[in-house]
Amino acid sequence: MHSTKHVLFFITAITILCEVRSQRKSDTCKRLKLKEGLMSSVFEDLDYNLAMDNKMETFSHSVLESDPFIMVMFNKENVGDVKIYNVQQDCCYDQLEGATVSVFNEDFDERKCGKITNVKKTDEYVKVNCKGYVGTSVKIEIPGEKYLHVREIEVYKKCAADERKEKKESEKKKKGGDSRCSNGLTFCDGTCKHIHMCGKSFG
Repeated sequence: MHSTKHVLFFITAITILCEVRSQRKSDTCKRLKLKEGLMSSVFEDLDYNLAMDNKMETFSHSVLESDPFIMVMFNKENVGDVKIYNVQQDCCYDQLEGATVSVFNEDFDERKCGKITNVKKTDEYVKVNCKGYVGTSVKIEIPGEKYLHVREIEVYKKCAADERKEKKESEKKKKGGDSRCSNGLTFCDGTCKHIHMCGKSFG
């Protein structure tokens, strides 16, 4: 016969396991189903459909033009990560450098998520987080006269993992922390200082 102590231990272990599984499930950000798309131009027949067909061997490709872009549409959602794949980098991987990723709502109001920077030939994909902006489409636009070459675009719903990351960054800012500094210091005046010392000079 099991003692009460053993039964309580067993129940506690099961509860912890269920909580861990629940957290892992909530951490899995749902990939949104893309419905339609739009491109600024199309080279031959390499249109937007090839960037949302779940096939890495196909790709969308624009002509050489000023500020090429591609948009993908989905049902209204809080947008988290946007991944742009360009595997096998046989063409134009560097053309994504400086591209802007934005979310648009039904009224076509734009919220800019961020820019793609430091693109490397070894990157399988580049990623920008859209901070939970509510929208129905995502636009990727490259400044300047370039080609747009994309193998696949994946858009994800904002999830618990995103919220925890935002909360952590927010708490760090409140404490005056900075990613370039440690011990809660803030980077200012060219060095790491306590936030109340920023802007003050001595001598």
